[in-house]
Amino acid sequence: MDDSIFILIMLAGFIGGFVDSAVGGGGLIRLPALLAAGLPSHVALATNKFGSTWAAGMSSAQYWMSGLVPKKAASIGWLLMLIMSIFGALAVTKISASWVIKLVFIVLLIMFLYVLFKKEFGVEENIREERVLPVTISMSTVFGFYDGFLGPGTGNFLIAGYVKEVGFDMKRAAATSKIVNFGGNLGALILFASMGLVDYSVGIPFAVVNIVGGLLGSTYALKYGTQLLRPLFLVISFTLISKIGYDILLS
Repeated sequence: MDDSIFILIMLAGFIGGFVDSAVGGGGLIRLPALLAAGLPSHVALATNKFGSTWAAGMSSAQYWMSGLVPKKAASIGWLLMLIMSIFGALAVTKISASWVIKLVFIVLLIMFLYVLFKKEFGVEENIREERVLPVTISMSTVFGFYDGFLGPGTGNFLIAGYVKEVGFDMKRAAATSKIVNFGGNLGALILFASMGLVDYSVGIPFAVVNIVGGLLGSTYALKYGTQLLRPLFLVISFTLISKIGYDILLS
């Protein structure tokens, strides 16, 4: 691999790790870079998952120690995401994803418009403690399967769910979502690695820059909180909607 291409991949990994740790959606940056470098699509998916999983693990540890996360609910959510993502990854070989991605596009668009026009979304907390665990279980089951099956927008869905259904602010929602979503990343990685799809010559340095970016992203989220997380969430959501919409038109 050419040195300049390698450097661009590492830069994409760093930026993707930062964005992913803060609000999710880092795969929008990492995966196209790996594909552009010439990796086969299944190898690019697996190698991206290898890098993002290591970053998610380190960021999750930082969020775990922040005191923001409901640890019992997050632990159960992590386990459910891990299990369901494996089922989702297995199902993708048997079920057409075309109708799923169209549904995701519609739901993401509705979510984006709701957050855009509801200025107070995620700004102030009104936590409904009795809903934390059941909402976590529900979201982890549904989005765990989706994460393994397709994946785009999982972190955004989790954050929006915690804000809307539980009453978290954006900072607490992002922290909890990252830990829960880490389970989904790990589940899919276990499956990919068992199939020998990870390119470790790229994946190991890719993981390192993802970790550095991820730790900076979680530090950013914890330091600046809702005032800057909401705009970043909207930007990433809009980018994701545009990418999925473009793919649907091409298909």
